[in-house]
Amino acid sequence: MSIGNFETKDERYLPVPMWNNTLGEWEPVDFRNGQKVVEWPQGFDPGTLPFPEYRDGDRVQFVRDETCTREGIVRLVLLKGGNYGPLDRVEDIIKKWYCDPDNITYIVTARNHDHTIHPWNILGRFVSLEQERYLRKETD
Repeated sequence: MSIGNFETKDERYLPVPMWNNTLGEWEPVDFRNGQKVVEWPQGFDPGTLPFPEYRDGDRVQFVRDETCTREGIVRLVLLKGGNYGPLDRVEDIIKKWYCDPDNITYIVTARNHDHTIHPWNILGRFVSLEQERYLRKETD
């Protein structure tokens, strides 16, 4: 709700883009009161969002700190969203938070713990024998 020329905190909120593996696309999610799929900001084209290199269910190897590699399963893929400041322009925040592939965050479960992992900390994906056979057939 606006009062005069001022916006309230609720109006300065961008939904969090969350990758939906079933649909193969990003969904705008509001995490303020649970987890609810909402509308994209007015005038925003979700086709401009980066495509995640890893998706839910991928088995990956990642660096947890400079000396320790782990293996885990990607459970959730998110981009940045949430409240932004009163002096920020929503167009600039969308460009910074939504359109930069370095802002993709992977929630990876390893050894029964969830880890927040950035793309540059993932060393690679493990490919199952079934996937490898499929990929080989595709290239023949």
